Amino acid sequence: MAEHNEIGKIGENITRTFLMKHGFTVSETNYRTKYGEIDIIARKDNKLRFIEVKSIKVKDVAERGNLTIKPEDNLTKEKWSKVVVSIEIYLQNRGVPRETRWQIDLACVYINTEIREGRVYLLENIHKE
Repeated sequence: MAEHNEIGKIGENITRTFLMKHGFTVSETNYRTKYGEIDIIARKDNKLRFIEVKSIKVKDVAERGNLTIKPEDNLTKEKWSKVVVSIEIYLQNRGVPRETRWQIDLACVYINTEIREGRVYLLENIHKE
């Protein structure tokens, strides 16, 4: 497996643990459509949450403010479009009632593989123009 794929999987695992510690109920992971994938589907506060996970490898997770490239920079317009279409397919295929409240969250994960530490910053209810 390529290193960036491995970092992505580690980031998803760290995020799942983070979400559960913060009162989320994770119902599905890696929901695939022919257009893209939803990394994590969870519920919290009576709302369906679609969580996109973006992870990067860092030397020090505390230095996130000084980085030139951050995980959220990897959520391109193309990737955003794929996520939105995949959510629409999920809602339809799972028969989710139209009145169900939902949102898209972005989990930014900073991973130091040397000391096996990761930190999640959750950006809630994001919108992309």
